[in-house]
Amino acid sequence: MTQERPFNETTVRRFPKVELHCHLDGSLSLPALRQMARVGGQTLPASDAALRELVTAPRDTVSLIDYLKRFQVVTDLMQTFEQLAIAGYDMVRTAHADGLIYLETRFAPAIFTEQGLSIRAAIQGVLDGLHRGSAEYGIPVNAIVCAMRDRPLDECREVFATAAEFRDQGVVGLDFAGDEFHHPTSELTAAIEAGQATGLPFTLHAGEAGPASNVADALTLGAQRIGHGVHMSGHPAIIAQARAAHATIETCLTSNLQTKAVADVAAFPLREFLESGLAVTVNTDDRTVSDTTLTQEFLDLHAHCGLDWDLLTQVTLNAIDGAFIAQDQKAGLRERVLAAQAVD
Repeated sequence: MTQERPFNETTVRRFPKVELHCHLDGSLSLPALRQMARVGGQTLPASDAALRELVTAPRDTVSLIDYLKRFQVVTDLMQTFEQLAIAGYDMVRTAHADGLIYLETRFAPAIFTEQGLSIRAAIQGVLDGLHRGSAEYGIPVNAIVCAMRDRPLDECREVFATAAEFRDQGVVGLDFAGDEFHHPTSELTAAIEAGQATGLPFTLHAGEAGPASNVADALTLGAQRIGHGVHMSGHPAIIAQARAAHATIETCLTSNLQTKAVADVAAFPLREFLESGLAVTVNTDDRTVSDTTLTQEFLDLHAHCGLDWDLLTQVTLNAIDGAFIAQDQKAGLRERVLAAQAVD
C-alpha cells in the first residue's frame, strides 16, 4: 500500500482493528462506573479527576502486584447481575468508539461473587451486557473466562466447567490471570487440564511477571495463545517453541511499561518477535487502568518502534487468525481489514 495516508489519531481510529487481550474490569469508563455505583448504592469521588486517579495506574507503578491494586475499586462495583450487565455493555460501546470490528474481552467471574452471586450468574450478567452492546453497535464481542492464579484449584475447575456451559452464548476461551510471579504455570497444570477437557481453547498469561519458562510450560500444556510473553525475549529456544506451536502472542505495550515487565520502550520486543516469525498482536490489556486505547497503542508503537500501516495491518490479521471464532467469521473480518488497507 502507499505511505501517503497520514498515521495519526483520526486515521488509526478509523482503521478496522481487532483486539484479543482486554480485561473487562480494567477497561470500564468512568460514566459506567458511576452508573454501577448508583445501582449498588455505593459512593465514588465526586470529581472525575479523583475517580480516575483511583482506577488508573501511574507510569511509575512498581510491579504487577501494585498495578493490580487499582482493580479493587472497580471489582467492588461488579457484584450484582445488573452491574455486570452495565459493564458488558460499556465494553462494547468503548470498543466501537475505538474503531474495533471484533473484540475478545476477558474477566474472572469468581471475583464477582463476594455478595452471593454465583459464578454462573456472573458470567450470564456480563454476557447479557455484551449481547445488548453488540446488537446496538454492530460489533461482535466474545468473552474469555479467567480463573485466578491465587485461588483454590477446585474453584478454578468450577469456573472452567461453568464457562463451558456458555460456549454457544459468547464464551469462546479460557485463561489464567493474576499473580504470575508467585503462582507459575506449572502449579496450574491440573486446572488447565480440566479446562481443556471442556473443549474450549486456552490463552494463558505467561512471561509477563514470571520467567520465560512459564511460556514454555504454557505451550507444553497446549495454550494456543500467550498473554504478554515479553520475557521470551532473548530466549530463542522458547521463541522457536512458540513459533512451532503457531501460538498467537498478545502484546500490551503500555501495561508492560507500568508493571515493569519491560524496562522501557526500547526493551519492548515487538520487532524481535516479528522478525522471529511469531504471530504478534497488539492489545490494550486494561483501557482504564492503563489510560489507553488500541488506537493509542498503535500510535505509541508508531512513534517508538517504527510500526507503520503495513505492520498495523499485519498484526491485525494476526489477531484475526488467532481469534477464537469460526473460519467464516474470520474471513469476513479479513475482508474488511484488507479493504481498508487498500484505501490510499
